[in-house]
Amino acid sequence: MPPVPRQPSWGPDSSSRLDFEKGRVPIWAGRLQVHPRGGCATAVHAYAVVMLVTRGESKMRHAGDLVVRAGDVHLIPPGDAHGAGASNAEGWGVAFHPDALGEDGGAANRLGPLLRVRKGCHPVLRPSLPQRRRLARWMRLLSKEVERNEPGGEEAARSLLRLVLIELERMTVQTGASEPPSLGLSRKALTYIETHCLEPLSLAQVAKALGRSSSHVAGVVRQETGRTVGEWILECRMAEARRRLRGTDERVDIIAERVGYADVTHFIRQFRRVHGVTPAAWRRKATAGGP
Repeated sequence: MPPVPRQPSWGPDSSSRLDFEKGRVPIWAGRLQVHPRGGCATAVHAYAVVMLVTRGESKMRHAGDLVVRAGDVHLIPPGDAHGAGASNAEGWGVAFHPDALGEDGGAANRLGPLLRVRKGCHPVLRPSLPQRRRLARWMRLLSKEVERNEPGGEEAARSLLRLVLIELERMTVQTGASEPPSLGLSRKALTYIETHCLEPLSLAQVAKALGRSSSHVAGVVRQETGRTVGEWILECRMAEARRRLRGTDERVDIIAERVGYADVTHFIRQFRRVHGVTPAAWRRKATAGGP
């Protein structure tokens, strides 16, 4: 089976969206339409996506076949393969990298209700009318914050994102229904990686924790997400590095150690390979102002 493509399957392009896709900003929000790509082509993101459908419907492939209708909320955790078939769905969307919520626990804990989807809850929620109105209002305000590029915008965006996730968490507690356990190996691997990525970590250690062979875990993760276990470890470490570069004044060598690199030169080389610039240059641009 060929690797899963990584391109997004949702939303219009914009400068803020492109900055988000490149990891320059941790949160994106805005109006979107679900775009089918060649008959339910599959995509995988390294970030989380929440969509509140306000009009139309979409046939989706995500942990099985779904139909997402007006009024539904679709939760897509990082690493979950998904795709859109026939669709005229429109709505509000929020996407966020694991570093979006600062120091609120490890990367897995920052996923909030999306972690419940990883553990087997159904990815589509049906909020009440008051819940839909609150979510739409917060998503609209969040969209304005990420577009304004004003002082205090990043903190305002984080606060609004927390409100969205709290509302969704309450909904998942009330309505969570389990999926078949056969869907779980790659999800378990990603959750383990997100929890332990700042420690010394390898494919062999992930496989041992899951009670499977390294080759089996490597094959399943690659087939279902389009990325290797090593690439997911790197992605999680880079997310934490961005959070520390953006939100602290720690030296680069200290950050390197805190995200799992004993050799600062190796960390700088890896960071530059992913982001195109050194950590110091990335920090200067990220802290120059705006969200």
